[in-house]
Amino acid sequence: MKASAPAKIIIFGEHAVVYKRHAVVTAINLRCYAEAKKSDEIKIYSPLGVTGLDFKVHPYVSYAIKRFSEVKPINGVEIRIESDIPIASGLGSSSAVTVAVLKALEGEFEAGLSNDEIFELARKVELDVQGIGSGTDPFIATFGGTWLIPDRKRINIKNIRILVVNTGKSSITAEMVRKVAELKRRHPDAVDKIFDAIDAIALESVEPLEKGDIKTLSELFFLNQCMLKAIGVSNSEIDDLIERLTEIGVSAKITGAGGGGCVIGIGDDKSIERAMKTFGGFLVEAGADGVRIED
Repeated sequence: MKASAPAKIIIFGEHAVVYKRHAVVTAINLRCYAEAKKSDEIKIYSPLGVTGLDFKVHPYVSYAIKRFSEVKPINGVEIRIESDIPIASGLGSSSAVTVAVLKALEGEFEAGLSNDEIFELARKVELDVQGIGSGTDPFIATFGGTWLIPDRKRINIKNIRILVVNTGKSSITAEMVRKVAELKRRHPDAVDKIFDAIDAIALESVEPLEKGDIKTLSELFFLNQCMLKAIGVSNSEIDDLIERLTEIGVSAKITGAGGGGCVIGIGDDKSIERAMKTFGGFLVEAGADGVRIED
């Protein structure tokens, strides 16, 4: 049985959403594919290598198999992974592979799980690997669309082209989440105020997103990026890229955990086209389908 789940971008609200603040998140038109086939042993095939149950090489896939086995015991399974989503890029590849594997297992072993139950298992996998998390990525990978989190309010984005540029440096979500948690432990009041500012930005963004108000969104991108820089998840390479994109006329910010990975940008058509010629990258479509079984 083969299933797929989408990548995601966080438009506003990184890290603050882990601490119960708001975020705006959308599924995008890049997907991870997982095929599950009954077998006598557990084998995982992916671009990372071929292993059995391996919590270092394939932590998300291995924990997905372990969590699924708690619902319906399995003797063995062969999992094959293919993906359009760059690994460690801030685009939700970990949750996409988790949810796709769970859906493929559900189909292959006829467990009768609903998507709500698949999400709950994926949420546990996120905590198994990271120790902390908001559940945002597995939610978007499962249900697709564009949402205000944690309210689970759907948003309809209109007439906005979102540019994604990969910095080429890995973004390790668990590492960055722990880094921010440690900063918050040392400076709780200051970091909470930064999270409150990010929360306000996310809430303010809903109306301009639905109206396609690029000018207001560009200002909010700038403000959100300043907050992310303040909690230490940006770096000199990201700052330089964002500054150069700004000079072209594209307002940009980190998407995802930071420390590397991708930045996203918005601007008028001329500025976006110039940025793509200068820095590469690609445009994404917001509001993609959630997890599904592939024919």
